[in-house]
Amino acid sequence: MRYQVMKIEEDIDFGCEERSENQPVMAIVVLKDENGRESRLRKEDQMLYDRKIEEGDTVILNENGELQKAIFGD
Repeated sequence: MRYQVMKIEEDIDFGCEERSENQPVMAIVVLKDENGRESRLRKEDQMLYDRKIEEGDTVILNENGELQKAIFGD
């Protein structure tokens, strides 16, 4: 299933002051599925940056449950 990234925000329940040095910075990703239902996922901020996932992008969840940009024509 494809999802549209509606919003990416800092996980305020897990800010920099609450995490240890070796814990990743986390973000909340708000997704809307093809039926218009919204869901929220907690993902590593660095993973979103590395995969260039931004608000408005179309994404899928791969077999490992990780977000990746959708390739049109799949």
